[in-house]
Amino acid sequence: MFTKKTADSNSVFSAAGLCSTCSTASSRPAKDSPPEVLRSGKRTEALRVTCLGKRPKVLRSACLDKHPNVGLAFVFRYAAIGLALLLVCLCALSLMYPQSTYAVQGSDPLTVTVEVEGFQGSLPTLIEGSDFTKGQAIQADPRYMVDSQGNQPLASLIEEKESQGFQLVWKTDAGDNFDWFTTPITQSTTVKGSFVEADYIVRVSFNDEKTEDIEVAVPKGSSFEEAYGKTLSTPSKQGYTFIRWVNSSDNSTFDFSAPVEASTTIYALYSISEPDQVVTVDADFDVPETASGKCYIGATWSVHPAQFSISGFTGELEGCSGTGSCSLPSAAAPSYTWADYNATLVSVDVNAGIVTYDVTITPPGAASPNGPRNSLGLIGYQTVYFQAKVQKNFGGYLELKKVSENPSLSEGNSTYSLEGAIFGVYDKNGNRVAQLQTDENGQSQRSPLLPVGTYTIKEEQAPVGFANTADRSIPIHAGSVTQSTISNIPQSCLIDLALQKVDAETKASSPLGSATLGGAQFQVSYYDRYLTVPQLVQNTLTAFMDGEEAQSNQLSIPQSWGNPVRSWIFETDEEGKIHFSKNYFVEGDDFYYDHEGSIVLPLGTVEIKEIKAPEGYLPVENTFVVSLNESGTEPHIENWEVFEISEQVKRGDLAFSKTRQGSMERLASVPFRITSKTTGESHVLVTDENGMASTESSWTPHSQNTNKGTSADDGIWFGQDALGTQAPVDDNLSALPYDTYTVEELPCSANEGMVPVAFEITISRDKTTLDLGTVDNKPYTPEIKGEIDKRQTLFKANGLFTYTIDYRSTSSTWADEFTTTDFLTCSKEDQAHLEALTTPISSGDYDGKMNVWYQTNMTNTPAQEEIQDAENNEQKESETTEQVQESEIVQESESAQESETAIAQESGTANAQESESTQGNETAIAQENETANACSTNPYNPDNPNNERMYNFENWRLWSQDLSTQESTTLFVEDLQLKEGEYITALAFEHGRVEEGFGTLSQEDGQWDRRERYENNDTLENTFDSTELSSWNNETCSQVLDALYQEKTVYAPAVLFMKATDEMLQSEDIELWNDARIDIYRNLELHDEDKDSVVQTTVQYPTDTTDNPIEKLLTTLPKTEDLGFGIVVSLIAIGTLAGAIVVSIKIRNGKSQR
Repeated sequence: MFTKKTADSNSVFSAAGLCSTCSTASSRPAKDSPPEVLRSGKRTEALRVTCLGKRPKVLRSACLDKHPNVGLAFVFRYAAIGLALLLVCLCALSLMYPQSTYAVQGSDPLTVTVEVEGFQGSLPTLIEGSDFTKGQAIQADPRYMVDSQGNQPLASLIEEKESQGFQLVWKTDAGDNFDWFTTPITQSTTVKGSFVEADYIVRVSFNDEKTEDIEVAVPKGSSFEEAYGKTLSTPSKQGYTFIRWVNSSDNSTFDFSAPVEASTTIYALYSISEPDQVVTVDADFDVPETASGKCYIGATWSVHPAQFSISGFTGELEGCSGTGSCSLPSAAAPSYTWADYNATLVSVDVNAGIVTYDVTITPPGAASPNGPRNSLGLIGYQTVYFQAKVQKNFGGYLELKKVSENPSLSEGNSTYSLEGAIFGVYDKNGNRVAQLQTDENGQSQRSPLLPVGTYTIKEEQAPVGFANTADRSIPIHAGSVTQSTISNIPQSCLIDLALQKVDAETKASSPLGSATLGGAQFQVSYYDRYLTVPQLVQNTLTAFMDGEEAQSNQLSIPQSWGNPVRSWIFETDEEGKIHFSKNYFVEGDDFYYDHEGSIVLPLGTVEIKEIKAPEGYLPVENTFVVSLNESGTEPHIENWEVFEISEQVKRGDLAFSKTRQGSMERLASVPFRITSKTTGESHVLVTDENGMASTESSWTPHSQNTNKGTSADDGIWFGQDALGTQAPVDDNLSALPYDTYTVEELPCSANEGMVPVAFEITISRDKTTLDLGTVDNKPYTPEIKGEIDKRQTLFKANGLFTYTIDYRSTSSTWADEFTTTDFLTCSKEDQAHLEALTTPISSGDYDGKMNVWYQTNMTNTPAQEEIQDAENNEQKESETTEQVQESEIVQESESAQESETAIAQESGTANAQESESTQGNETAIAQENETANACSTNPYNPDNPNNERMYNFENWRLWSQDLSTQESTTLFVEDLQLKEGEYITALAFEHGRVEEGFGTLSQEDGQWDRRERYENNDTLENTFDSTELSSWNNETCSQVLDALYQEKTVYAPAVLFMKATDEMLQSEDIELWNDARIDIYRNLELHDEDKDSVVQTTVQYPTDTTDNPIEKLLTTLPKTEDLGFGIVVSLIAIGTLAGAIVVSIKIRNGKSQR
């Protein structure tokens, strides 16, 4: 309408403020125009309005009169403004009153058509105006629609699909997501519902006042654990104990590892465990009738009715959670929103400590039963019903502790158990309000919450192995756990007489012969378990296969039981009785005592077996087993029956033949009287036609003419005990009970003119015939003999060397004594000294003991040993090499006069020393010789009844007595504390009785057959290197013994550890003699001996060095092929040898004369 012109040509207002058309002055000068106008020189519509609107009225009229077109413009402008205001009002009215709007507009209403996949029925079409307002959401959900008959058409289809893991989703016909409560309707559309696979929603409420609820989407077929990535940890709540995770849909225990099959809420269930940490509630005053607050509505599922996840209660219902259900059908289901709740008290269970409320939950936008509706139902959300159960601490708890009144009897014993005791808890009215049962530790579970008061505790079932206990009263206090200890007496078996032994033949408690029923030892073993049915069946089958009846004395303890818990050894008295008391106790474990201090046996299994038969009786092979089972309700059970144990006496026989002395003539019909030395029972045995006699039933049956004693056809039987009780004749047994009998040859025509013999026999072995051989008074002279083997190790430059001595008896029988003597010739000549010895290990020594004796240079030597020394010296001289003989001739020739003087001096000194030693040691040596006698422990020998020793140990000293022959002992000379200048010159190993096969080396060992055994240079090659040793001590001796013995344990030789004297080490040639012999005796008459000697001749210079004089000499000698020179040298050597022998003989004769 208006054109824009520049200020210079078409400006409405001039700079002076006049109208450009009418030149009417403006009330505003040009300088007051808006800045943008002043700057740009442009006029706007606003400026024009200002021009007209803000002028004075007179000026406006003047202007209009002069410009009529401008007035028309004002008219049109105000008309347009009025029309616009009218349109705004019509739009507002159309929104408020749509029908009137439609009437004004005259268009069709919007519609919403509903379709659901798989639904064959019809659903209402929603119409604008009646069902919804254009531009707004419908605010109703077809899923919860209720038809005129009150049915929900889509409920069954939706629930079926949900069970299959599908969820109903809505989309418009354009494919957009559609929500019935948020999507506005702006045009007619079709909303289609389809089922898609969807996750299940699991909401978890910890109810521990500190952990927020969580929701987990679980894919179909998966478990919570797989979806969440882990299993929930066990929650905790002060004063409470976690019980389980509850699936609120069916109150089952939720399995985190199992596939989830529906959306649900799980919550932690607790029980009050520490009443003192939980507020105590008075049921009459502290439980409100109503309650209100906030709670949280989580996921929703299902349709008929709709289900809701409820948790997060505040106020009185704090800690509750679970699943709620629809309480206002046809309205939509709320989800994921906080809501208000109102609760009404339903019940109070004081015993259980549970308060129950009915709860109505009202979400925001909740529908009203009488509120607005559309074709789908009520507009708005459903209200939710929930039943809340709140735990309250209305009282206290009771716990019982079962203990044994006698733990020393029952503790650790598997036949007793503190588990399984049942107690009834009774209130003051006698009502049984709880039951408590103990576990393996005797601890009961906690009782249900008990109202404050006094309760009676009755033991309705005692635990296994215990007697019942009396009732007791226990008070219960609010907010506390009452713990009470109840003790029971363990049952046991009180025993007096345990067993009675009787003779198996007489059935009396009096023994036969010299046997005795006293002294038998029985082991009573206790096991803290019972024989099981399979074990009893096995025992019965075993007895059946053996043709016996299964009885307690045929039961056996399974090997799988191992060792008994405790065992004791008791010994029978003279009457064959054992009482279970200390008077009969031999050894074993501590006894069990009952609560009164009496000796008892606990419940379990007891095995009794004989471990030592009484003298003269056979061991009882059967074991006796008894089960001590719990019985009744009293402390002592009555399960023990006295065992009567039969003992079979040992029986034997004798047999012999009678001949005329000095001939083989056999004497028939010679009677011999056999008499028991214990009972005096006497019967006659007669020889047969061959001069033979026997008491065996196989020779003549005992039952044939028993004890008639007139011929060899009469049987013989001894069976009378000391009380006169007679055992029946039994041909299956031997005739003579365990006893000593005298056998006397009775005079008769057959032995006329001969001196009758008499002797004693002892029957000590069962079913054994004592064969006496020929009875003719001819003495038996056995042959005895023995051998000795002495070996040496090679002498080295440091002077250390050893000897070994083996010896044995090669007799075919035993010997009374066996003595090995080692005459240390080299020691007597002061060439080498003994520093230590190791005793031998031998087999066949009767008592396993030996004595070690020694002599020194200050001991008076018996004449017998002087003779032995002379013999040894002659032997050594005859075996000395040519080079040694020549050396002796030169030495003797040069120092003959000096030797005579030295000999005289040494002789005087020696005599003085011997005199002093003799006077000082005579008493000690005499006492040692009297007390130390290896033969003193020999068994009785009628040919040596006093165990006399034949070897003469006069002037010997005892080194060590009663050393074991089963292990070696190392003795050191320094421990003898000899006098200065005194050293050992002889040793002796004394044994008492030795059996056939006795020795320090096996009889079969090949060393006894060595060719060099009796040669003087019998050596042990490469046994050890003495050059590595500095002296003889424990360590070095042990090294040598390890090298010598190796793996020998049953046999080992004696080892002598020697060291050459310094004077001998300075000599170029060494010759050290040692001689040994054995002496074996029997019956004071029989004697044998054996000797062996060794000599050391090794020179000091090692043969492999250039300084060795022998090597130097050999290098100067001609070779073997130089025959002429060899013959000459041989002749010279023979002549020299002959001359040396002659000179040596003359010198020896000269010494003998001196």
